[in-house]
Amino acid sequence: MVCSRTIVPYSLTITGDNKMKKTILIATLILIYLGSGYGQSVDSIYNLTAYGNLGFVRNITSFDFEYPSLDRNGFIGNLKIMWKPDYLLRAGIEVSRSDVYSVNESAVPTDSGTTSLQTDVYAWTYMAVFSMSPVTNLEINLATGLGFTTVNNSAFGVESSSTDFGSVFMLSAGYFFPVSKDFNIGAELRGMKIAKYDDYTIALQLSLAYKFLEW
Repeated sequence: MVCSRTIVPYSLTITGDNKMKKTILIATLILIYLGSGYGQSVDSIYNLTAYGNLGFVRNITSFDFEYPSLDRNGFIGNLKIMWKPDYLLRAGIEVSRSDVYSVNESAVPTDSGTTSLQTDVYAWTYMAVFSMSPVTNLEINLATGLGFTTVNNSAFGVESSSTDFGSVFMLSAGYFFPVSKDFNIGAELRGMKIAKYDDYTIALQLSLAYKFLEW
């Protein structure tokens, strides 16, 4: 770091009668020196950044059979913490909750008669994330981890729920605009595979990034 220093030209004769002026002058020079030099901080080379994302998700899986009321759309939200050293590759963790699909049929024929059917499927994912920024403000993310998929069913007046887990893979790209030293706002486009039931989703999210620690 190069410290800038202010040069103060002066011409002053010091006598025994103006010790107070000498003291004030010395104190002033010290303050100028500290303010212009030591007051500057060394640029940090590490930081921790938190990302909060919320957006729209769509299931793009090809189903063998589709009910007319199949709803592929839903919401997704996630929280991510990234460690960002002063080089290309970064790493972190993410927790996400995503809708997968839902069905709401009023008359489904079965061997036991006709019934209404309501099914809601969502997933919690826990992933390790690796990221790089090939150009300013653009972030490319690759992640893998575990996904816990929950299926809630209601049929014949009986409700049931089951949860299974499997691997998860995610690829995303985000672009951010700085709004202050520590805050960025942007958008992220992501694709995710939830391997347990071979569900594929794409999502578009608004993202807020906050750099809460640097050293």
